[in-house]
Amino acid sequence: MSSLWGSSKVRYSALPTSDTGSDDMYQHKDYESLDFSSAFSYKSAFTYSKVLPPYVQEKRTYSPPLATRVCSKLVIILSYLFVLLTFPITGWIAIKSIEQFERLVVFRLGRLQEPKGPGMVFVLPFVDKWRRVDMRTRAFNVPPQQILTSDGAAISIGATVYHRITDVTLSIASIQDLNHSIRVLGQTVLLSLISQHSLTSLNTYKQNLNEQIQKELNKATQSWGVEVSRVELSEVTVIQESTPMSAEKVGGILGQLAGQMTGGGTPQANWIQSLIGASSGMQPVLLPPSNTPIPAAVPRRDTPTTTTLAVTPDELMAMITPILNVELVQNVDAIYVFHITGENGGTYYLDLKTGSGTVGRGNHPTCKPDVELTMSSDDMQAIFYGQLRPFVAYMSGQLLLEGDRDVAMRLDRVVARLQEAKC
Repeated sequence: MSSLWGSSKVRYSALPTSDTGSDDMYQHKDYESLDFSSAFSYKSAFTYSKVLPPYVQEKRTYSPPLATRVCSKLVIILSYLFVLLTFPITGWIAIKSIEQFERLVVFRLGRLQEPKGPGMVFVLPFVDKWRRVDMRTRAFNVPPQQILTSDGAAISIGATVYHRITDVTLSIASIQDLNHSIRVLGQTVLLSLISQHSLTSLNTYKQNLNEQIQKELNKATQSWGVEVSRVELSEVTVIQESTPMSAEKVGGILGQLAGQMTGGGTPQANWIQSLIGASSGMQPVLLPPSNTPIPAAVPRRDTPTTTTLAVTPDELMAMITPILNVELVQNVDAIYVFHITGENGGTYYLDLKTGSGTVGRGNHPTCKPDVELTMSSDDMQAIFYGQLRPFVAYMSGQLLLEGDRDVAMRLDRVVARLQEAKC
């Protein structure tokens, strides 16, 4: 940019004072060209572009050895001769038609060339490798992510991201899989920014959040030759309403887990302490992925609930038996195995996949479970009595699971049917 401004000259001519038809109009002293070009070079002290990726920077600075240059020129000359001698046939291969919204990125003997197009372009067969790049605006959806907000609410929210390629060279030479990378980046930025806000602010300042996410995405994608033009958040689905004490409760549970770390300083203890600091400072805690368990080295202590144990796990299973039917089996379609710790603990299964559904003690006799759940007797009672939602128990570490998290959360349907039966 600076070289263009430094070398350009701008000239303005004064309006003539003589008549238009006068012969000496162009010789009048008022009609002189005034040179407004500056004697100084206005080279900016700032840079408006990211550092070039290694491949593009190498293209501008690397000078191959003499032998390599000679061999390359020889191969290129022979390729041109081959095209000329067999032109009617090779013309179909060497000539490409590029649309107005497309560009052709060419690598000649591995070296990056200037983008070509639009229109008819020429490539050398067997020497050039090329990629056609579409520069039109495209969109992708960030799947709904389950996030714990700063005020303790559990929500599910996604987004739609509109982007287009502005530099075809960077889009090919600076990143391997552009589409996948943008999708992963969009998901990461969505989790990071949304979790820093409360449930109320998400609904109130949604447009500002769209612009903030767009700005954060552009910071990363600029070096990839991509511009994010628009971001639209989806509707917020509330999984668990926020409560004033949600953050303190999460911090208390994590504090009990960290307190069992002997000596401290272990990776697990540091991991727990970082979450404690986030919850105590009303900072967000991201939901773990569906198949990511709590670190196995973290010993778990049963978290006491506000109610005393009124029924045993055997009695709870006996309460579930009357509500089993074909409709519930079709609605849930899963087999659960419960590993209950603490008083009157044991292993139980709940088959909501075959027949009209069955419950029993021990592992399922014939089928492999879809989800295995580990919890205390108190937590099991709280879940089936509707005092503790499975999702909240999972988030707080009271419920450990192996398998699909979404399938595990279908326990809410069993709890709802159990509550209806009590009424």
